[in-house]
Amino acid sequence: MTYVNPAPVTAVSAISKQLCFIVLLLAFAGLFQTTLTAQCTTVDPTLPLGVVPSTEPFPGGPPECNGGFRINSPAAGLTNVDFDLDGVTDMTIEITEGPCGEILTWTTAPHIVLDQLIAKGGTDQNVYDYTGLNPRPSTDGNLHSPVVSSGFYADFSHVDFCYHYRLNVSKTAKTQFTRTYMWNIDKTCDGPASLTLTPGQVYNYPFTWVASVSGYADSDWKVTGTITIKNNSPHSATITSVSDVLSGGQAVTLDCGTLFPYVLVSGATLNCTYTANLPAGVNGANTVTVVTSTPLVEGNTATVPFVFGDPTTWVDDCITVSDDCQSPSEVCVASAPITIKYTCPISYDVCGNYTYTNTASFVTSNTATTGSDNCSVAVVIPCLGGCTLTIGYWKTHSQYGPAPYDNTWALVGENTPFFLSGKTWYQAAWTAPAGNAYYILAHQYIAAKLNFLNGASIPPAVQTAFNTATNLFNTHTPAYIGGLGGNNNLRKQFVNLATTLDNYNNGLTGPGHCSESNERTGTANEEQNRNATQATGSFSLYPNPAKDAVQVDLSNFMEQSVDLILYDQLGARVLARHIGKVETAVYTLRFDRNLPSGHYLLTMLCADQALTKSLILSNE
Repeated sequence: MTYVNPAPVTAVSAISKQLCFIVLLLAFAGLFQTTLTAQCTTVDPTLPLGVVPSTEPFPGGPPECNGGFRINSPAAGLTNVDFDLDGVTDMTIEITEGPCGEILTWTTAPHIVLDQLIAKGGTDQNVYDYTGLNPRPSTDGNLHSPVVSSGFYADFSHVDFCYHYRLNVSKTAKTQFTRTYMWNIDKTCDGPASLTLTPGQVYNYPFTWVASVSGYADSDWKVTGTITIKNNSPHSATITSVSDVLSGGQAVTLDCGTLFPYVLVSGATLNCTYTANLPAGVNGANTVTVVTSTPLVEGNTATVPFVFGDPTTWVDDCITVSDDCQSPSEVCVASAPITIKYTCPISYDVCGNYTYTNTASFVTSNTATTGSDNCSVAVVIPCLGGCTLTIGYWKTHSQYGPAPYDNTWALVGENTPFFLSGKTWYQAAWTAPAGNAYYILAHQYIAAKLNFLNGASIPPAVQTAFNTATNLFNTHTPAYIGGLGGNNNLRKQFVNLATTLDNYNNGLTGPGHCSESNERTGTANEEQNRNATQATGSFSLYPNPAKDAVQVDLSNFMEQSVDLILYDQLGARVLARHIGKVETAVYTLRFDRNLPSGHYLLTMLCADQALTKSLILSNE
């Protein structure tokens, strides 16, 4: 066939182009083959161990090594090898196709040690010797037959495995140690440093104790465990020794339940236990070495780390706390520190000077170690002159409660008619004045009368005021006095007498004021609170007298809702403040500039408590 080239240049036929392309392919293939041939050698090392094979002619016959195992024409892919035909995989081999031909990767089970692998292909065989490696490997790859004339590895015609057995050795290492806790208890008196009381008066005094862990000491560090030696070979193995060593070279005494040498038959297991005492809780490792005298079954080693974590034994992790006026309570490490707030009743029937001491003590749960702390309050029961209490005390300490009964009331009688009022003494004490000067005076009169009966001395001016008030009560009714105008002289006389008696009852005149606990429940009223601060039932004012403002100490009412209400001498509410949540210990209460100088009562309301303090306002 003739091809005509229409172009003015020499044409190349399609056939010529195809021939040129084929020539180029053949040349490239030859170059590629030359490159491959140069890369594939009989002594290519294994990966990753780098073992270089020795090549020798195949001598014929069975495997050269005693007890060797042969696989003829091994198939490509993954194969499990069972040397003993006991159903247990001893080795896994994988044959894959590499750039130079077939290559083999092997992995032994823990109880097998490979000494040699002989890979035969063509007329020769490659011998891979692992006996010089220490430790003996459990896997290797890139094993192949010798290179043949093609420049590639020959395909495997058979593979011989020369091996022996190894005992399976494993072990555990568990740490243990003892932690002993130390404790501390702190006791505080939360009320006044000193009290002045009348004989038999009960003051519910606030206390706090705090139990906390002050430290701990660790001891008795140990490492314990079990060593397991198993013979998975078809041969009996004679164990000549088993030794165990901790980090730092400390030898460990083992209990294997037998003497050595000891014959461990095929398929049998030997267990050894141990306990090693350590000088400190330092982490480390533990290595066991098993030695045999059987050539076909060698010994083995096993190493495991040990780490000291949490203690395994706790000593004195709990205490029992006892207090003079509380039931014993248990406190443990998991819940410490614990703060307990409560009140104890303080009362003495005979006049004199006393020291009330409250003690909190503890005993630990295991070693019976003890500890304690205390605080004291000075208590004065005046023998001459006594002291006075306000109407707030007397009206809550009657036979109707809610505070403990003060038997001074029995000298008057709560149900005795109060003059011309149509009410009893108890009812008059609880009647809100609502601006009625009759009840303003009645409140102070009742308190003064009970103070007289309770032994408080009476200044002449107070006695005169009291006698005048008695005459007025024998003459006038609440309705009449309540109907008088603010500038009426008789009404003013009622108010002035009330002021004189109020100053006496509050201790501003006369023998002085008795200490008053502001608990309204009256009993020990133990309050245990582990998470929040509860009110101890007291607040204070300063300065007093005050001018434009007064500082109210609300430290006992933190995080609580409080109302402050100011009353004048007539019992009228003149100022009120609501504090939704007390966040600062001291609250500044500012007064209206129109408030006149004089005597006022500041009442603090919180939960079920109503606490009142006398306040003098001076604008001068």
